Amino acid sequence: MKALIYDCEIIKAVPPNGNEPLLDGIDYCAGWQDHARMGVSVIGAFDYDTDRYRVFCADNFHEFESLLTRSHLAVGFNNIGFDDKLLLGSGIISSATTTPRYDILAETWAAAGLSATWGRAATHGGYGLDRIARATFGEGKTGDGANAAIAWQRGRIGEVIDYCLQDIRLTKGLFDRALAGEPIRDPKTMQEIKLRSPV
Repeated sequence: MKALIYDCEIIKAVPPNGNEPLLDGIDYCAGWQDHARMGVSVIGAFDYDTDRYRVFCADNFHEFESLLTRSHLAVGFNNIGFDDKLLLGSGIISSATTTPRYDILAETWAAAGLSATWGRAATHGGYGLDRIARATFGEGKTGDGANAAIAWQRGRIGEVIDYCLQDIRLTKGLFDRALAGEPIRDPKTMQEIKLRSPV
């Protein structure tokens, strides 16, 4: 299968909730919906066609849309709800990119009996990549996206790339289970659920 798994990290930090102060020397966007101003620091990818992990930064972002267009399926975790909007807002992909999408977050919601689009925090919350991966594999993410933006701005480039590639690896593990017809675990109930077959 010519599938491409991808995940993006942002440049501008998202303001914290509550009364936490903004950090000195850190640039912020307006919030998680500010896709046009967040900026993309790195795109991590796994290309099934070449069995290769890839990293895209400002010097080779132009190669990503070409790779995406050549793929038969674009796979991510919340890629429809976040990554695609970020890539469009940053001009890295165009609205003409028509590669079919498979969003593991949306598929997990559907497999758990929920709407495949965000509903309410009470129903759809608690299904992050870290929680699903820990429930299914016993291991999770190495950080979170909000802190990755701060690390990037502070020059910890390798740390952010490493974090992004771990997200790719976890997403690939979940997708491989869907390809094989094997279950994952619902992190809220710990019951086995099966994602819709991507083929």
